[in-house]
Amino acid sequence: MIRTCIFFLSVVGLSAAPETGKVVSVSTDGWAKIAHAKGETTFLRRFSEGDRKVGWVGRTVRYEVVTEATETQARGIVSADAEELRRVAEVTDTLRRETVDKGRMVSRMPNELMPNMALWDQSGRLVMKKDFLGHPLALNFVFTSCRVARMCPASTSCMKQLGDALAKLPGAANVRLLTITFDPETDSPGVLRTYADGYGIDHERHRFLTCDAGQIKDLMRHYGIQTLRDDGTIVHNAALIVISPEGRIAYRSEGASFDAEYVAARLLKLSGTAGTKSR
Repeated sequence: MIRTCIFFLSVVGLSAAPETGKVVSVSTDGWAKIAHAKGETTFLRRFSEGDRKVGWVGRTVRYEVVTEATETQARGIVSADAEELRRVAEVTDTLRRETVDKGRMVSRMPNELMPNMALWDQSGRLVMKKDFLGHPLALNFVFTSCRVARMCPASTSCMKQLGDALAKLPGAANVRLLTITFDPETDSPGVLRTYADGYGIDHERHRFLTCDAGQIKDLMRHYGIQTLRDDGTIVHNAALIVISPEGRIAYRSEGASFDAEYVAARLLKLSGTAGTKSR
């Protein structure tokens, strides 16, 4: 069943412009020194609490400069590292071709391999499919500005409960949880960090992931997630996908909510099969 989440976006009295540079330092109160890409100028920009925690120091980033009142802020900060962008583009292009080739049969069924991916997590790290092979996975999709309690907030709460249940189980240290945003235009690594912190998420076990809209859209199709945007509204379905250490889809639960104890038990059972990796 497709349900509705309402997404409100209002930008009032703000001016924005794109900027790229290398983060030199970030103070404890969020002021960042950023060297212009051409090395001619150093900017002073205010980082959000989430971006301050990401740890962008020493990395080349791109962002929107937003002037609000007398404060100049950097919003929507993402990596602009050339090698990372190359790897992401390569995966995005390959996934696009695979999506087109599969046509209506694109949605992955049980026992099929998970699609390839190259996404940034809430710590600004680029992660790929190969990084999770050998780990049982539970995967879902949300967007951080969802305000419909029975949808994304319920799904994230269940994932938090799942993480807590796994933390109590001997032998479950290998299990990983993945949440992919389907609103990458808004959900940058810093926004995802703040969102995850709000739920008390274990950042090492549970990764919140974002990327360019093209790759996200194709991943949603491969995982059977549908969205429709119309006049500020996102209509979408929800599901939890469990993936084996070999990278094969093992189980799918429809809906935003699920029994965390039951899913934890299934993941623990899968963890006993870790070893062989498929690509």
